[in-house]
Amino acid sequence: IRRPPRSTPKPSSAASDVYKRQQYEEISERMKSLIVGMGFGQLYKDVLTQMGHEVITVDRDQSKKADFIELTTALASHSPFDTAHICVPNHLHFKVAQKVAPHTKLVFVEKPGVESSDHWRILNNLNQPTRFVMTKNNMWRDNIEEMKTKFASSDLVQINWINGNRIPNPGTWFTNSKFALGGVEKDLLPHLISLFVAVAGPNFKDYSVKKFTTEQKYTLKDCTGTDYGVVDKNGVYDVPDHAELTLSNGDKTFILNASWKSPFGDDIAMHFYKGGENNGESIQLGLCPESAYRKMIEDTLVHMEDGYFWNNQLDIDLWIQELLNENSENTLH
Repeated sequence: IRRPPRSTPKPSSAASDVYKRQQYEEISERMKSLIVGMGFGQLYKDVLTQMGHEVITVDRDQSKKADFIELTTALASHSPFDTAHICVPNHLHFKVAQKVAPHTKLVFVEKPGVESSDHWRILNNLNQPTRFVMTKNNMWRDNIEEMKTKFASSDLVQINWINGNRIPNPGTWFTNSKFALGGVEKDLLPHLISLFVAVAGPNFKDYSVKKFTTEQKYTLKDCTGTDYGVVDKNGVYDVPDHAELTLSNGDKTFILNASWKSPFGDDIAMHFYKGGENNGESIQLGLCPESAYRKMIEDTLVHMEDGYFWNNQLDIDLWIQELLNENSENTLH
């Protein structure tokens, strides 16, 4: 873990944040960003281009039309970078993050982060002063305050990301445990966990795991089509496609449900209950808007030298990765 300062950093003041943001805006259009992996990385390219960054892209798949096929060539030709975004298959996150670290100030690692919390500690220990953050874009949604308000008057919150038929590219690396390091619990569940952290607030670690189960309900034979990608009938499908996580502090409880496929259709929403009744209190989530990605990147860059911000990010990232990698109970059928 990054060594703490002699005294615990304090949150920066509102005036200080305004000044930092003004400084960032003055230099933002001179920033340069690297994207490794142009599947989901295309979204980052769009966002960073809108922010005025020079964007360099890398992907070994020539059909993606990236700037470079080889990462080594991109690093040699265009370093240093202000930000790097790791959007490769999950099993490569740690290796690629290590490789880009000496060439950038900040590394965004796509969820679910890396193989273990120890790997995350290694990244932070061995690559100073480079900063690492797991992408938690949902924490920067515009309606987080509305969620907090409804949560304050509830004793049970259910956060669902249940898709009717959105298994990601069945048969490809997404559904192969060797490369994805898991299934829906490493794909959709991290979004819900980051929303939990945003809504529960700074005392999120007071919540303990009451239930964490994963289950594979479908096989490749069940995938005649999907709303997300294509089906490789000759591929592998050996990962969970449903996950349920219950967290409670004794007074309030969160139930997180993530499913790639459900016979009951889509339910991508946050539901609020008091005394067992919902009373129509729900917030529809939908796909995370691009504005949240932009705010995440901007906010992180603004606070590059803010020790309190980075101690908090490290605390959250380690907690999430310990939860995902070391506390799951597999119930594969």
